[in-house]
Amino acid sequence: MPSLEAVCTRLFGRPGWIPKVLLGGGLSFIPGLNLFALGYLFIYGRRLRRNQQFDLPEWSEMNWPDLFICGMRLFGLLVVYVGIPLIAGWITSLILYFLTFGLLGVVAYLPLAITGFFSPMVFLSAFMTYLKNEEFRDAFQIRSLIQQVITGWKPLALPVIAFWGIFLLALPIYGLSFFIGAWVLIAYSSALRMKNFS
Repeated sequence: MPSLEAVCTRLFGRPGWIPKVLLGGGLSFIPGLNLFALGYLFIYGRRLRRNQQFDLPEWSEMNWPDLFICGMRLFGLLVVYVGIPLIAGWITSLILYFLTFGLLGVVAYLPLAITGFFSPMVFLSAFMTYLKNEEFRDAFQIRSLIQQVITGWKPLALPVIAFWGIFLLALPIYGLSFFIGAWVLIAYSSALRMKNFS
């Protein structure tokens, strides 16, 4: 099983990734244009699955209408598997906090913490499943996705915690931190499915 350190060494040890990440992170700040950044990550995941190349593609090679369409697809998966669960966890936590008059303190936010921990894993499983045939019906087989997360959550635990930690610590530059974090998560999740990762 590949380690997160090995994957990060491969990602950050290649030349030329900084300008690509800066452009993607910059686009991630701008509503509407952030769909192009998501599309870029989608195409990266697709290329990684097909030819196991960890290098980020050149932005100059991108077809911008295709980037937008792919960004919409990835955005849809993010809303369903990360956005909705996080909102549900947050509302449940607020209700729990008010019903207990705040006596539980931070424990009342346990539902939010649980959804924050598991929702990226379900999203990654859905995205990897979608990339097999690029059909949305594959990405919405909820029972299968949950089973994948139950059996394979341990290797993703540290990367997901690191993603949220970096994202929250670097909140003023959230676009860049999200883009880098999502890039690493997609690469690591893909590496876990590779038989010949080295």
